Amino acid sequence: MEAGAAPPPFWAGGPAPGQIYIPRAPDTGPAALPFSRTLPMVTGTSVLGLKFSGGVILAADTVGSYGSLARFRGISRLLKVNDSTVLGASGDLADFQHLRQLLEQMVIDEELLGDGHSYSPRALHSWLTRVLYNRRSKINPLWNTVLIAGVYGGESFLGYVDMLGVAFEAPSLATGFGAYLAQPLLRAALERDRIPTREEARELLERCLRVLYYRDARSFNRYEVAVVTEKGVELEGPLTLEANWDIAHLVSGFE
Repeated sequence: MEAGAAPPPFWAGGPAPGQIYIPRAPDTGPAALPFSRTLPMVTGTSVLGLKFSGGVILAADTVGSYGSLARFRGISRLLKVNDSTVLGASGDLADFQHLRQLLEQMVIDEELLGDGHSYSPRALHSWLTRVLYNRRSKINPLWNTVLIAGVYGGESFLGYVDMLGVAFEAPSLATGFGAYLAQPLLRAALERDRIPTREEARELLERCLRVLYYRDARSFNRYEVAVVTEKGVELEGPLTLEANWDIAHLVSGFE
């Protein structure tokens, strides 16, 4: 600093008193545009997950909603990560595509090592927690809630991660509107002190999807199912729910 020159302000580059602070891209000068932040555009609704005797099952419908418009009706929100893990995502579909690209590249890099090892469901759950929390800490989150299900080493795993990096495991999980409408049904079934069979778990998830189709305006009656056992991952769908709207004329008072 030259003799007699004024020192830089203590809060250089920060917000001026009483003004809104808009951060700018680094090293691009004062004329740089502000940082852009992604917002949800095309979104998917609930993903449901349930442990059963010998594995885990996930289910999700196939619609991508642009606001109130069911714009895309054949979108898969279930992803087979490897032979032991499957992932389901609700929220912004573009952000889910970004996560899918990252995961697919990770799996390719792991397979190229040729050491006979693969990522476990628990490891992928931990990695996704770090990724989503990192993006949230940059105030530029990925607008997704993700369920990770799998069977590894004879142990079933079902985990949850949201856009804030909040993560936990549970025998039954649901995202979106399903957390309010489907999760009570799943928990009630698990409270019978008996682990459901694969057939019972499949029937229960279909029942929950039907409830969501009736009650969630962003849901759809076409869906996919992913089942993970020690034998591997099985993806089914798209399938169609049978719905009965005969009682619709009895619903009144909400006009």
